[in-house]
Amino acid sequence: MNIKLIKEKWRRFYKRGFVTGIFVISFICIIDQTLQSPFFFNKIENINIFLYTISFVFFGSIFSGLISLFILFFLSFITVPKK
Repeated sequence: MNIKLIKEKWRRFYKRGFVTGIFVISFICIIDQTLQSPFFFNKIENINIFLYTISFVFFGSIFSGLISLFILFFLSFITVPKK
């Protein structure tokens, strides 16, 4: 197990996953709102639905960051530390 990899790279992996999640989920939300009947999100008609949609995007991005941390832990298990 490569503990040094986790210590040095965990913030970078989390930020990369979080920002990627923000962009991807926001893009899907914008495209979805232009459709007549949205697939993934409710049609934003009032402030309550808007806040619900924004919280969904935010928590989805947090989940994407956690997935990238899981990938980092997996990489730390399969790599050998340099001496």
